[in-house]
Amino acid sequence: MPMKPIFAILIFILIGFPSYALADSGYEYQLYKNHENHGIVVFPKSRIFKELDSYLVSIPFESTDSGKAVMRHGSKNENATYMMPLDIQKKHSIEKFIVIQIISEKSMLVGVYDPEWGLTLPSTIFELETVKKNIPKTLNVFRGSNRQKQTRLRQERIPANLNF
Repeated sequence: MPMKPIFAILIFILIGFPSYALADSGYEYQLYKNHENHGIVVFPKSRIFKELDSYLVSIPFESTDSGKAVMRHGSKNENATYMMPLDIQKKHSIEKFIVIQIISEKSMLVGVYDPEWGLTLPSTIFELETVKKNIPKTLNVFRGSNRQKQTRLRQERIPANLNF
């Protein structure tokens, strides 16, 4: 057998295998939603700790759905992370949301999805206190100029950009 077809098959397998492995993550997500149809997707669900859950419920988001996390790209086909499936996003009429990947009780990666901006995934690892400060700021950016719905922050200006 000539070497070129074997090499091509080997490359195809090596390229295809990692994407197959990523498609079946084994991660479960937990979706929290507020009355404005903004969402917070947290994964893996098994790592959600009481202080994070209590904070999300207090701002107020309610736990609405959970299931198997899927790898998705942003609206501009940029970046990718695990999150809720698209049909769940549509079912709950969520256009803008925050994605939190729990690494440990003290560290998380946070991304922001907005159909206009796409999926923003900074590589910075955040602690809970920083996440608590930035979620209200991000929600205010989601709301835009609708000042009636702004989340009040103690002596802080509302940012013009996303904080995560």
